[in-house]
Amino acid sequence: MLPSLTAAFFLGLLCGAELSFFPLSVIVLLAGIAVGFSLLERVGHIDSSSVLLLYVSLLSGVVYWSLTTPTAKSPQMSPPLHEAVQTSVVGRIIAPVQCSMGRQTILLQTDGSGSESRHIRLVWRDPSITLHHGDRISFRGKLHRPRGSLNPGGFDYAAYMERQGIDFLTTVTGAQAVTLLDAETHIGLWRVWNRIDHWRATIRAAAVNTLGQPTRGLFLGMIIGERGYLEQELQDWFMVTGTVHLLSISGSHLGLVAIVVFWVVKRLILGLPSILLLTLSRIVTPSKISILLAWPAVALYALLAGAELATVRSLVMITLAMIAMWLGHERHLGHAMAVALLAILWHDPRAVFDISFQLSFLSVLAMVRMIVITESWNADAAGADSQLRYCFMRHALVALSMSGAVTVATLPLVAFYFNQVPWMGIITNLIAVPFTGIILVPLGLLAALWTIMTGAESLIFGSAMEQLFGSMVLGLQWCARFPGGEWHVAAPSMPAIALFYSGLLVTSLQAIPWRVRVAGAGLTMLLIG
Repeated sequence: MLPSLTAAFFLGLLCGAELSFFPLSVIVLLAGIAVGFSLLERVGHIDSSSVLLLYVSLLSGVVYWSLTTPTAKSPQMSPPLHEAVQTSVVGRIIAPVQCSMGRQTILLQTDGSGSESRHIRLVWRDPSITLHHGDRISFRGKLHRPRGSLNPGGFDYAAYMERQGIDFLTTVTGAQAVTLLDAETHIGLWRVWNRIDHWRATIRAAAVNTLGQPTRGLFLGMIIGERGYLEQELQDWFMVTGTVHLLSISGSHLGLVAIVVFWVVKRLILGLPSILLLTLSRIVTPSKISILLAWPAVALYALLAGAELATVRSLVMITLAMIAMWLGHERHLGHAMAVALLAILWHDPRAVFDISFQLSFLSVLAMVRMIVITESWNADAAGADSQLRYCFMRHALVALSMSGAVTVATLPLVAFYFNQVPWMGIITNLIAVPFTGIILVPLGLLAALWTIMTGAESLIFGSAMEQLFGSMVLGLQWCARFPGGEWHVAAPSMPAIALFYSGLLVTSLQAIPWRVRVAGAGLTMLLIG
């Protein structure tokens, strides 16, 4: 019931977001949903208590959006850059500093309390020193508010900056443009964040000394979330091959790191002498010890990656999955995902319109549904043929089905936002995801941890990582040049997207009669075409 209530709350947030723009349409939609629930109750498909809970959850989403999200203000024209006022600013860096060739991007909170404090995104070109999270700095520059797109339907940069909580933008140039006031902060968590950002700077410097381009940009992007060194051509190759999600440290990276650490720790515990293992098992199981050691490793990776929004969301999901495993509820993946979804939306309801949020949860939802379906396949295949050839074919079919399901589930959104159809991702992800999560990321993290502990100026296993990361770059380059690999399409309409996901939902529900599921699959394939 919890996943259904979460879906209703999610739909309520969407309705609440559109209520101020289309009040009559939203009210008609809510009334239509109420009538639909009433009809389902009359024919006996759902009981009255479930109907009441679902509709209350739907209305709660509408009310929660209205209470927690400020009303959109009429856009005001910002003054041109040359008319912006020159201002002296003093404040503290409140996010990990993003570095690239010849520049640093800084998120600053000005000194003050309450409404007097402002968030400023500062770009410092030709810096003389490396700044860190928690430093207090001062500078003098021209502040201006974010400007949106003038093209109808284009990317609204101003709205994006508003969702990030940024009030002003500015750019300064020169070694003396920014002054460091306080580098050694002793205020609560600021000291912790400052130390972690120093670790990131140490890893970055070692990578610059050890690796060449484009492997340097790939290493820094996958290990510490530093995408400033990624070459544009390499990013295009990731986009064409449908593997661009590997550049964002999110669920796939954190999940595979958790699996690798969990498996290694459990193997080491099971290798202990029998008497010691028996004594230990009376207190706590090997699986629970593995969870206790795997979670700090995943959390450290998330912190080294800059703790960006997509990374934190993935950490929340993995944490809840580990809690479910600790409590012995491994099969309740849908409920763990629902709790993670509610936690994120309660914290920030506007996340429903974030691209990374939408793609992440659609991918996870597709994988959860495929896990349920493949479990029935494994149950049917159990006791049939246990030969190695049949086991390999079954696992290959499961992997291909999982990759295909994620690609199909995210296809409309990718076409809507990026005007591309990454069909090649069905094949390339079968190799790229395990190669990245089982080989590249663990090896890169091991080198990063060694650099932090020893303070070395170069990365350990530098030549091996140059070859491994370089082999991935060569593979992406070869796949990106495959004829017909890049399909550009027009963005689908909202009604078409709604119909697509309705058909996909009907197709995936095994409780629905097979004729209805076939009709849903036909509708989905028609819309894909």
